[in-house]
Order: sequence, then C-alpha cells, then structure tokens
Amino acid sequence: MSVALIVLIAGTLAAAASDLRTHRIPNVLTAALGVAAIAFHLVDGMALVLTLAAMIATFALGALAYSAGWLGGGDVKLIAAACGLASYPGCVTLVFFILIAGAVLALGGALRRGRLVALVRSASTLAVTGAQPATSTLLPYGVAIAGGSAAYAFSTLFPALRLTL
Repeated sequence: MSVALIVLIAGTLAAAASDLRTHRIPNVLTAALGVAAIAFHLVDGMALVLTLAAMIATFALGALAYSAGWLGGGDVKLIAAACGLASYPGCVTLVFFILIAGAVLALGGALRRGRLVALVRSASTLAVTGAQPATSTLLPYGVAIAGGSAAYAFSTLFPALRLTL
C-alpha cells in the first residue's frame, strides 16, 4: 500500500468524523491533504502535472455542484485533495466510488427517515426539469467521500476488483 493511499484513507476518515460531529470539514485538513498530494508527486514532473490537473478539474466541477447546492464547500475541497492523492487516472475511479457512496448514503438516510418516495420524486423532478426541490436535507457527505476512498483503496489493493472505466 502506498503512502499516498494511507494518507487518503486517514484524511478522509478524519474528515468524515468531523463532518458527522460538526457538519464541517476543516480547511486545515483539506489543505494538508492537498499539500501532501503535491509533495508525493514532486519527484516526477508528469505525475505532478497530472495531479494538479486532477485537483483543478475536480475543484472546478465541484464548484459547479456547490453553486447548485448539491455539495458543501468543504466537500468540494476534500474531493479535490483526494483526487490529488489518487492522481490521474485513479481520480476518475475515485470520483465514481464517491458518487456511488453518496447515493447509498442518500438512499439510506431517506429510508431511515421514511422519505424514500419523496427522495425519488425530487430526484426525478431535478432530472427532468432541473428544478431544485422545495426542501433539502443536508447529508454529511464527508462520510460518502471516506466510503468512496475506502472502496478505491480496496480496488487498488486487489487488482481483480478494479473497475475499468
């Protein structure tokens, strides 16, 4: 297991714990993960370029999700830092796993609160019309990021389980 993968898991687990406790992901944590991502790839110029590109692209797309109200600012910064640790092309698989974990988190939360039908209705309205639902539920998306990161790490440790995207 690489050091970057260990830092990814430890960092996202710490962020998930903070998100569950305070509904915030500390800037100092995301900054440290981002700096670590850059430091891990300093020795190889092309890897550094790909890492920076992954972080910038993820942050830009995350900023769009933030402006739509789909993610919080800490979530966006954490995903960008995590993508830096995974670099390219690993970041593509990582984001895929994070999205799956987010869907599972949303479905589980809705089921637990007896709001599954309302979730399906609002998701279909959003998909068809682009209109935001009248009410929204805040999810500790740091948990989904940690879950997706764990799934990504698991898939890198066991090559037979890797997704080919």
